[in-house]
Amino acid sequence: MSQIQQYHAAAVERTGLDDFGSDDYLEGLTVLEQSLEAEAAMTDIGRFAIGEIITQALMGRLRAEAGLKARPEAADVAIEQPLVIIGLPRTGTTALHQLMAASPHFQGLELWLAEMPQPRPPRDQWEHSDDFLSCKAKMDAIVEMDPERAAIHLQLADNVDECWNIFRQSFASVTFECLFRIPTYSAWWAACDMGPAYAQHRRSIGLIGVDEPDARWILKDPSHLFAPEALFATYPDANVVMTHRDPLKALASVCSLTAVSRQGFEELPDNIVHGAEQTELWARGIERLLAARAGREDRFYDLHFADFQRNPLGSVAAICDRFGYQFDTVAEQAVAQWAADHPKGEHGVHDYSPEQYGLRAEVIHERYASYIEACGVAVE
Repeated sequence: MSQIQQYHAAAVERTGLDDFGSDDYLEGLTVLEQSLEAEAAMTDIGRFAIGEIITQALMGRLRAEAGLKARPEAADVAIEQPLVIIGLPRTGTTALHQLMAASPHFQGLELWLAEMPQPRPPRDQWEHSDDFLSCKAKMDAIVEMDPERAAIHLQLADNVDECWNIFRQSFASVTFECLFRIPTYSAWWAACDMGPAYAQHRRSIGLIGVDEPDARWILKDPSHLFAPEALFATYPDANVVMTHRDPLKALASVCSLTAVSRQGFEELPDNIVHGAEQTELWARGIERLLAARAGREDRFYDLHFADFQRNPLGSVAAICDRFGYQFDTVAEQAVAQWAADHPKGEHGVHDYSPEQYGLRAEVIHERYASYIEACGVAVE
């Protein structure tokens, strides 16, 4: 039995399900497995971890297919004018996402549901779900064992999270190359057709929100940068908040995050090499989004990091006003309460510097010059 067959068998055994849906995910999985074996300097922990990640991604596919069979009406749920938050990593996307998702008029993609797509139960029933409890135990353990990572990017089972959790289930996700240095997979993913992955995303969130069809979706993921045409093909009336920050600051932070994420999984590459690779990766994403933005300016709202930090509630109100989304007193109070309950730095301080990764201001600002000019990004 091949390694890929073993992953499938484990997913079937752990769920009791056997329908993985369309086989369009197999190409990405095959390239990923080959690239990991040939190129990744995996530790024993890393090998175990990626095996779990792949198996759980396959389990997510199984859950989604079973749910869609049980609730076929989910395929017909309208997803109208979703709000999609996109920007370089570390530009405030997570804080904005969580803040806006606190409004009762929005629904977001909670981590546990992204990992195991199924109709969202009432909140007071989550603790009775094995899928929720499993995700909660896993994330709580990560926070306890790796407080440094929690200080950089906290993930909790019941918090809204990023779309890559679903893209992983199609094995077309930037997150794999953020965990391991796998050039062959990276090259494949950079050129692949993301249409099938977005189709699976659409099916999954239709299932998750099947019982709340009137709540508007708010989605977030920096990796939407890489496939904006697939995003707009799947969600033709999507509105986009594009977050901005000095790319030098953003890249230094994302280099730190990915380096911490790789710790223990593989022998870490030279920090200078890591910085250069991340610089090019995200420059490619920004270039793709700027190209897709041309002719769609009315669908974009620019939010600069300093403005959001200075007035987060005002930023939320301005976004809702821009796109005609409801932001009444109930929403305002809910958003304000979230902000009060989750002060910045509550899980620690993230320390990093551009110099650690060979990031020089003049080089980064030149590489990202078209982005800085087009979007009026302030450099610090």
